[in-house]
Amino acid sequence: MKKKDRKKFKRQDISISNADISGIDDFIDEEVIHEKKADKKLLKKGLKSQKSDLKLLSGRVVEIYSNYKCLVESENTRLICPVSGRLKHLQHNTRNIVAVGDWVKIDTSVENRIEEICERKNTLVRYTEDSFQKGILIAANIDNVIIMTSYHNPELNFGLVDRLICAARLDDIVPVICINKIDLAESIAEIEKEAEFYRQTGIEIVLCSALDGRGKAELKAILKDKDTVFVGHSGVGKSSLINQLQPGLNLKVSSTSEVTGKGMHTTTRSKIFSWEFGGNMIDTPGIKTLTLHEESRNEIKYVFPGMAEMGDKCQFQNCTHTHEKDCAVKNAVENGEYDQERYNSYLRIMDSFTGVIYE
Repeated sequence: MKKKDRKKFKRQDISISNADISGIDDFIDEEVIHEKKADKKLLKKGLKSQKSDLKLLSGRVVEIYSNYKCLVESENTRLICPVSGRLKHLQHNTRNIVAVGDWVKIDTSVENRIEEICERKNTLVRYTEDSFQKGILIAANIDNVIIMTSYHNPELNFGLVDRLICAARLDDIVPVICINKIDLAESIAEIEKEAEFYRQTGIEIVLCSALDGRGKAELKAILKDKDTVFVGHSGVGKSSLINQLQPGLNLKVSSTSEVTGKGMHTTTRSKIFSWEFGGNMIDTPGIKTLTLHEESRNEIKYVFPGMAEMGDKCQFQNCTHTHEKDCAVKNAVENGEYDQERYNSYLRIMDSFTGVIYE
């Protein structure tokens, strides 16, 4: 049997030669059609919706879900509302567009949708640790922040407390320190000694026990008729204490890890609850660290506990209280008039901005 002949192909000459294009001088840029991409608008130019002339409902964000959906309370009704596409295309300086506590305006003509975010009184923000430092809104429009820590299990940690005090004061929010689990201490005097520095600098301290109810009345007096956010490490007993203040909430609680000795998350997202005795509370997931923005570096010396009063006595007006000579704060530390541990905490915050380790 004969083999089939293979097909023979003739290679074609497809070499490219110069071509003469006439009228090249008449060619203008306007004839080029560029592919347009959707540019993000500046935030201040897009806050006002074109629907502002329509009747928009006012409400407050009480919980945030995924996919840009929020739970908004308006006129004693709670509505699930997505964020409008227009707001998504604005140049926000934060990762999240809205925060729990935001006052918003809703269009209900077709579907419930957030069209405007009202001007904020203040925000509590933490920042990412990368070079872009995007903000992550914790809460908005609040009166005070309850900075929670525990005496034991997990151990008392004032480093995060100092950072949260600075973050609050930078946006005119009143910080209050709440030390929980005082039932684990051998004596209250021992805890009072640890917290004395903050009392002397004018920061309110509340000693509490979610186990036996101590400090509950004092904390209620602070919370009454205020909008308050609770923040702190996981495991310090936020949910347990809140359940003591208002048992009907029945927030989920959890013990600390036996392996790490640290708390485990029980609150997964921020929510607003109303107190029966007046006011509102924002419960937040526990946080491990809090990064401040690089732009606030020069402001820390004015908001760190007890430092602004001493800074006026420094030789140099722009003294950072880190390395300068004749610094009133450094002299106070050396003379035992300012707590050494809190000064070290201040230096750690300053190191996080500059990368320079001060001694």
